[in-house]
Parts: sequence; structure tokens; C-alpha cells
Amino acid sequence: MPLFNFRKKSEKDTPCCCDSGQGVTATCSCISGIEKARFIVLGACCQKSTDTFSNVKQAVAEMGFTDEVLNVGDAVEIAKYGVMQTPALVINSKVVAFGKLIKVDEAKKLIEKAGVKA
Repeated sequence: MPLFNFRKKSEKDTPCCCDSGQGVTATCSCISGIEKARFIVLGACCQKSTDTFSNVKQAVAEMGFTDEVLNVGDAVEIAKYGVMQTPALVINSKVVAFGKLIKVDEAKKLIEKAGVKA
């Protein structure tokens, strides 16, 4: 029996949607393939992050994109982007906004400014 219940997680302990062929989703504990995502919202622990994720999803849908918006809450992955304040929006692997609530209209402007085409 491990001390303080610390142990390595086995693959059975960490469900992954990738095994089902669905790909990475916002609720997936597996973050492989994150580099291929065009729209990523960093932060999942506070209301601002949750609202930003919803707003970005709505903006992406309204602009006619079929891409899935990923929501990453893992601190290690967030740190890889150099982000110290969440929520943050990453478009094509570049951080375009961080540290504040991003509304639908603002998300659309950021997507247009990044030059992303549907």
C-alpha cells in the first residue's frame, strides 16, 4: 500500500477519448494532439475560464468553422504557452489574449486578426 495514497496512475485510471476514435475533446484527460488544434482556451478552474470557453465556442460556430475548441486546464500545458493568467485564447499555437474574460464579439475579432479562414 503506497504511503499517502500516492501512486502512478495506470492507463485504466485515466480514461481517454482517443481510444474510442473520437479524437481529443474538451473533457479528454489526454492532451496529445493539442499542437494540431487551431482554437484552444487555456484555463478551466474559474467561472471566467468557463465563460470564455463557451464564448469562443459560440464565436467559432457563428463564423462557420467546423473545428473543435479545446479547453485545457492542465497547469503544465498552460505553462508551455508562457501564460501566467487564465483564461487565455490560443489561435494557431499563438497566445492572442490572456488574463480576462473574452466575449463572443472579442473572440471573433481576435480570430479575424489572426487571419484564420474557415
